[in-house]
Amino acid sequence: MTTTELIPFEFDAQRIIELFAKQIYQSPLALLRENTQNAFDAIRQRIHREGNGFNPEIKITITPVEVTVADNGLGMTSLDLREHFWKAGSSSKNNDEARAAGVVGTFGIGAMASFGIADALTVETQSAITGERSHSHAEKAKLSLKEDCVELRRLDSEPSAGTVVTAHISPNSHVNVDQAREYIKSFVFLVDIPIYVNGELVSQQAIETAVPMVPVAWQTNFVDRRIGARLIADAKFVMSNNADVWLELTRLIWSGNPLAGRMVLRSGISTLRAFRSGFGLANASVSSAYQFGGVVDLLVLEPTAGREAITVDGVQFLQSMMVEVDSFASEIIGTRDECDLSTPFMAWAARHNRVDLLGRLKATIVPDDRVSLSDLAMITAAKPMLLYEGADPGIIKLHATEESPVLVLARSNPRRQCEQLYISSKIKTEKISDSPTVRHRKSRDKLDLAESAFAFRIEMLLDIDYFLKSEVSFGEISHGQPLLAQRQGEQVLLTFNREGQTVKMLFDLFEQDIAAFAGMAKDFVRNVVFPKVADYVPSSTRQGAEAFLKAIRKSRELFEYGDRDLGNLPQIWEDQREGRITVDKAVELSKMAVRMNVQYVEPSATVQASQVVGDVIQNEQALQVASPDQTFSEAETAPAPAITRIEKESPAKLLLIEDNEPALRRYRCFLAISDRVREEMGEFFLQPHKTTIVWGGQKTLFIFLHHSEQFGLYYDLQTREPIEAPAGGGSFPTATIVLKNRIFIPIPSAIDRSFVPHAGEMKRFEVRADIIRTEIEDDDIKRRLGP
Repeated sequence: MTTTELIPFEFDAQRIIELFAKQIYQSPLALLRENTQNAFDAIRQRIHREGNGFNPEIKITITPVEVTVADNGLGMTSLDLREHFWKAGSSSKNNDEARAAGVVGTFGIGAMASFGIADALTVETQSAITGERSHSHAEKAKLSLKEDCVELRRLDSEPSAGTVVTAHISPNSHVNVDQAREYIKSFVFLVDIPIYVNGELVSQQAIETAVPMVPVAWQTNFVDRRIGARLIADAKFVMSNNADVWLELTRLIWSGNPLAGRMVLRSGISTLRAFRSGFGLANASVSSAYQFGGVVDLLVLEPTAGREAITVDGVQFLQSMMVEVDSFASEIIGTRDECDLSTPFMAWAARHNRVDLLGRLKATIVPDDRVSLSDLAMITAAKPMLLYEGADPGIIKLHATEESPVLVLARSNPRRQCEQLYISSKIKTEKISDSPTVRHRKSRDKLDLAESAFAFRIEMLLDIDYFLKSEVSFGEISHGQPLLAQRQGEQVLLTFNREGQTVKMLFDLFEQDIAAFAGMAKDFVRNVVFPKVADYVPSSTRQGAEAFLKAIRKSRELFEYGDRDLGNLPQIWEDQREGRITVDKAVELSKMAVRMNVQYVEPSATVQASQVVGDVIQNEQALQVASPDQTFSEAETAPAPAITRIEKESPAKLLLIEDNEPALRRYRCFLAISDRVREEMGEFFLQPHKTTIVWGGQKTLFIFLHHSEQFGLYYDLQTREPIEAPAGGGSFPTATIVLKNRIFIPIPSAIDRSFVPHAGEMKRFEVRADIIRTEIEDDDIKRRLGP
């Protein structure tokens, strides 16, 4: 007869803590940041209680085997140690008094951070409130969910309050001292209290160290200036001769509510660093017409637990503020002659139809010189001026005289768009006819087989990929134009020059290689046809964008931690131990509590791009898309469709192009986005979009802005090690690759080394992503962030 006995299901507490610590805190240096943040919070709490009656300071000592963080802040009682420090998910700072003091962290999981790389943790602390002094110590190897495992004893009080936390580093996790010093310095350099690392002062630095002033050509100050519909602030506005802008905003008020903090921005630097009470949180991904970057230090910003990130609500709030900052900067720049040198200003003004700001822009008059648009309005008040919109010098020479000069429209956008806006409403002109004309248009029934196949393919691609109805025809186009797009009711008439180089190439492909013809036609539409019809694509309008956004926005979880997720970890396992929930339920709830979207790239998942999209690379070369210049032109960084090959699949997570092979849109590295983001938001990438990429520290931020500019998708990657390049970024050519089972985003050459795993290495990227509106209703802001 067999017997059955019940045995306990045991938990390895050491392993559970280690796993949770590594899930929540990806960087080995997280213990340094978290313990420094706790020290900073303790000092702010003590200042809030006592005022400035003591000399606050934090001293950090780092060796390869030990990290010590000492502060003279509020300190803790033995009860605080029991109920908060050693109890994951419980925080003594999650209350109104602590928030009023301006604390940074409220999650109560700081101790867990240390056990990611430490095998023991010692805390000695004295409360500034009660004078009670305590010593506590825990070893990872002795941690238990069932037995008391943290040593705690009372000590005699000493004259000074505060806390000393010492992390004893595991033998296989030694700390790189230089890297650790630079890491923590990036978080505390603006803190207004002295913080020392191995005796070196790393805080109390001037804001100009992070946001250098532009060369001053003109500056002004405003008091209680309305920045936008919701934002009022004191402002210092500085501009250089070439219209670079440095801007400081203080005493901020948002929708009638004071907003503690300040913003210091500079155009053209892209990277926006978020702070709370002077303590660094993370780089933030927002879109700005002027690529404003710099420092935003606001008490309303909240970190997510463990990782270098702010909440999605915080990102959306910053985006809403940046919309108003862009508007404010544009209105100031428009009052200055320097606006004629600012392409971002012209792009913003054209996009928002701000004719009232364009008067100081200068247009070309032949045979005279450049004259401001406002002067031209006065000159033409009595007599119209000849206007030429083309580029034929012969026509200009034929018509232009001293008595009858010709206003010649700029050839490139956004200046051309601005001139067209202003001329149409303010300047009297008589156009010199230069519109392309079509001769010998072939009727549909006269097309040969190659022409019919070409027309059918182009019409089908525009209909399926861009929801644009079109009719394709062939004829002789004047002015040497290869393609003419004309609106005809609900569709677009596209006329192609039958003898155009790329059109003839497609005809030859149809005759010789029908499979290659299909791929080349798709790339031809993306590179050649789309720029001509972009304004006609339905989703480029606000109404079309709203319809598309409504279609893809669905219920989904955001990739971040909140109090509701992390505060219940100890309770989950306590409930299981007491039999209130099953093991399966405990595991399920624990996974929810530490949910994280992480993607891994191992060497085996890295393949040559030519094996996956070799035809695309060849087609781009044939179409001569890439520019040889080192900098990107306005046209290259304009919104563009993705490279789509939805009939193809690939198991690869990283596509590479060797240095001796042609690059694809100047990129040699493409990273697959996580499966979760692809499944929930992948449809976004099927719409034309603009690409902005910024990086710094352990973060790389991708901002994909929908071509309507009504909303965008941000994709935030955090690496275990710092990016192997100085902080930087900006606007880049769109080169998203969409396959049936993968979506690849481009990695700039400046940072691609940080994404390629070496032999035996696995790259790990922590991901946050969401759809962000460029503008959001005020009621929604209040709902998200409170009054």
